[in-house]
Amino acid sequence: MFRWAYLPYSMKMAGPREAIQHMIIRKNFGATHFIIGRDMAGTKSTITGDDFYGPYDAQETGKKFEAELGMTVTHYENMVYVGPEEGYVQESQAKKDGKNVVKLSGTEFRRRLRAQEEIPEWFAFKSVVDILRKA
Repeated sequence: MFRWAYLPYSMKMAGPREAIQHMIIRKNFGATHFIIGRDMAGTKSTITGDDFYGPYDAQETGKKFEAELGMTVTHYENMVYVGPEEGYVQESQAKKDGKNVVKLSGTEFRRRLRAQEEIPEWFAFKSVVDILRKA
């Protein structure tokens, strides 16, 4: 049986080691699988703005220790928007096919929300944007 559960534990932005910590905590709650997304718990330098870790470092670290921890890391690749005909595809496939990728970062999304600027429908449903703006 599969069940989603909420764990009241906030991210500390400690990179790949934090991914391992989350795996251990969830294993202690009975989980057998763990999803590690792109740049999980990643952080940037406050001086240069550069990422401290690579976008898939947490996934690679999780895979390295999954047998020892008795957990299965569920990998998924970053999805990118390539236009209304195809919508979202895996980033590696878009690069392989030479597609023009359209991006909107989480930082830019939040900035646009606060500034009441347009947010493209391909990024978020208008109904969701309206609710977020009221919050």
